[in-house]
Amino acid sequence: MSTKILVIDDELPLQPLMQQRFRHKIRAGEYLFRFAASGRQALDAIREDADIDVLLLDINMPDISGLVLLTQLPDLLPLSRAVIVSAYGDLNNIRVAMNRGAFDFVTKPIDFQDLEVTIDKTARHVSQLRESVHARAVAELKARFFDNITHEFRTPLSLILAPVDTLLQNPQHDDRTRHSLLTIRRNGRQLLHLINQLLDLAKLEAGSLPIIESRGDVVMFVEQVVDSFRVIAEQKKLALLFSADTAGNEALFDGDKWEKILKNLLSNAIKFTSAGGRVSVSCQVQEERATLTISDTGIGIPAEHLPHIFDRFYQVDTSLTRSYEGSGIGLALANELTRQLGGLLSVESTPAVGTTFTVELPVRPLPEEERVEEQQRVSADAEPWLFTREQAEADEADAAKPMILLVEDNAELLAFIAESLAGQYRVLTATNGRDALDIAQRELPDVVISDVMMPQLDGFQLTRHLKNNPTTDHICVVLLTARSAATSRREGLAEGADEYLTKPFDLDELRLRLRNLISRQQKLREYFERQFGSLDPTNGAAEIPPATAQNAFIAKLNQSIEAHLDDSTFRAESMADEVAMSIRTLTRKLTMLAGISPARLIRTYRLRRAIDLLRQGHPVSETAYMVGFENPSYFTRAFKEVYQQTPTEYLSAVGE
Repeated sequence: MSTKILVIDDELPLQPLMQQRFRHKIRAGEYLFRFAASGRQALDAIREDADIDVLLLDINMPDISGLVLLTQLPDLLPLSRAVIVSAYGDLNNIRVAMNRGAFDFVTKPIDFQDLEVTIDKTARHVSQLRESVHARAVAELKARFFDNITHEFRTPLSLILAPVDTLLQNPQHDDRTRHSLLTIRRNGRQLLHLINQLLDLAKLEAGSLPIIESRGDVVMFVEQVVDSFRVIAEQKKLALLFSADTAGNEALFDGDKWEKILKNLLSNAIKFTSAGGRVSVSCQVQEERATLTISDTGIGIPAEHLPHIFDRFYQVDTSLTRSYEGSGIGLALANELTRQLGGLLSVESTPAVGTTFTVELPVRPLPEEERVEEQQRVSADAEPWLFTREQAEADEADAAKPMILLVEDNAELLAFIAESLAGQYRVLTATNGRDALDIAQRELPDVVISDVMMPQLDGFQLTRHLKNNPTTDHICVVLLTARSAATSRREGLAEGADEYLTKPFDLDELRLRLRNLISRQQKLREYFERQFGSLDPTNGAAEIPPATAQNAFIAKLNQSIEAHLDDSTFRAESMADEVAMSIRTLTRKLTMLAGISPARLIRTYRLRRAIDLLRQGHPVSETAYMVGFENPSYFTRAFKEVYQQTPTEYLSAVGE
């Protein structure tokens, strides 16, 4: 393929000289020259043929100088490169030309051997540049194609899965019909999973799958993903083990990509391990790197196949009688996601003994200010079913999705509802009332959606326990049951349930009722946030909300603070002990009710009481000690931070 060269120079003898010097290349079709004697002629030539590879550009020309023309080339020929050929070889011209985008610089008198090397080097760069742009365009085209085709597949899949989900809610089907429906749904979801993996691969290739880091506990996150495979492992009669040599610590990492990597490796390990075997997962976090090891006692991989197992669509066994199905997508996706994150995925395997995948992934420590905050709020470890720890501070709680606890002993229905609500809410699940009560007391979800007929503790009993416990009495309860009789409805509402829906239920109606319950809670929370956020020194302690049915719990906390007003050691942990709660439970409940942390509640109450004491004539230093500040200067800073004036300035204003 010819290299198209445009020579722009007002020295006319240069044209035959170029043709003579490069005649062999021209005859072989390697070089194709065009000439322009001025900048304007060059612009005309570019407009006629925009497929120019290399421009040999003089600086000094009568109409448009080479340096001016350089500034126009990125718009006219973005995939071409210019080489300055000029007698002006001083450093200033070289610097200006290179700053304006020249690829190289050759001085006159021309060394044609050097010029040939420069032209070839520039042509190779242009070729690589165009190949890169073309590859990126193809990748983007493929990504759009996969995106479009994915949506085209999702529509009929939704039309298959939605009616199946509705049919599965009907308990009147016989076992054979139910088995057929479950088979349809399982394979429909598997098809959707494969489509999503193809889309992820296309997005990776197009560079449109960004890294999105979030804050979370690495060890707990990995354990949660492992736990999601326990049912499958039990069905295959496999031992699924998890270990961590590192205590859980919060860090920043891309949870979505980590989950896809882990799930692909775990599903692969379980698929190729026979009944009675073992799959082990270990997690180590050292400094800014996590090492995850997934080992199995499966069939193993022959040595000749190991170099290729991360290739897309590669199959170790391609025979028609192969024992294991697969698409060859999962491991390729896991490997490419790992590389995108800056990690390393490796494998060791021995046939008939087992396989070990090792994933090294970077993690980023929390910023300094977040680590200080973490130490101050005394957080507890997250539970295995949570991806990240709950944020205790009000500004973090505002950004968090509401938490829903689903309680249903039908595993298929539980999975369907969880999947349907996962986009809007953080979803926890339980299969019986006793486990649900334990989870609710630990995690304090915003809403509990529960079946009525369940083992160990039915929905009515669960509602009674939640509504009669000060720790959980603020949680909204939705009873979702096949018992549609008016007496059952009245019984559920009498126990304190906020909503009562009968099966088969309308998923959109459930979403609307959840939205209304969450909205009601949010409005109550905003009321308290206004109360605590609008400190008015002219009102003093009168700003503290009066004790009502809605805020009896907060009134109890205020009484506890008042009883220890001058005790500087009375902190959030002490207040939690006063109300017989863990600091984590108190933090979450108070954040849900009022959008405020225990520490901020104590500080707000102390400062409001300080207003009363100052009005009563107590000196600033004495007031500081009376409201629990050990250091009067710190009290002054805290007072000014809230009221925009020092206590002395406040007293002067009151005196006026």
